[in-house]
Amino acid sequence: MPVALAHRTHSLTPTGREQAAELRRSLEASGARFDLVVTTPLSRAVETADLAFRGLADRFIVTPEATETAEERLGGPQRGVSTRALLGKFPFLREGWDLTAMREGDNWVLGSADVLGGAGYYHPLAVEARLEPLRHWLKGLPFERVVVVGHSNVFDRLLGLQMANCQLVEHDLDAPAETR
Repeated sequence: MPVALAHRTHSLTPTGREQAAELRRSLEASGARFDLVVTTPLSRAVETADLAFRGLADRFIVTPEATETAEERLGGPQRGVSTRALLGKFPFLREGWDLTAMREGDNWVLGSADVLGGAGYYHPLAVEARLEPLRHWLKGLPFERVVVVGHSNVFDRLLGLQMANCQLVEHDLDAPAETR
């Protein structure tokens, strides 16, 4: 298998679906509610957001700003699909999910088949270039309880900690860097 195919968007595995279901059970048992869920457009993040937070959050936003960018030696940026294809794959996105932050040709661009990573959509900027704007955007949201479903490569840098799959961490984005 060519390396470029290794980073195409994949659906959750049975283990991933069980992890999302376990997170949901835990959240339901605690009575947790959220104002907003922000997720990336990569399939496994969309599925996790739906499985774990449907009915527990008032709003959902899909944005490519928290997608990871794989190292070149691993095949380049993770690849997703167009907004239209995403809606076809996940019809529940038509039920009030906000996809306006996915701006094809701007922050969600189509890579050609002959470049690193192969055909598919990705964010054109490296993770490092998106961290502070992402932090600023999240802090400016008019909501108190926001969940971000994304990828460890981003959270490692944004929060200064390594997270496991479906791990929920409460974090204050205004906290001093040494406590992140």
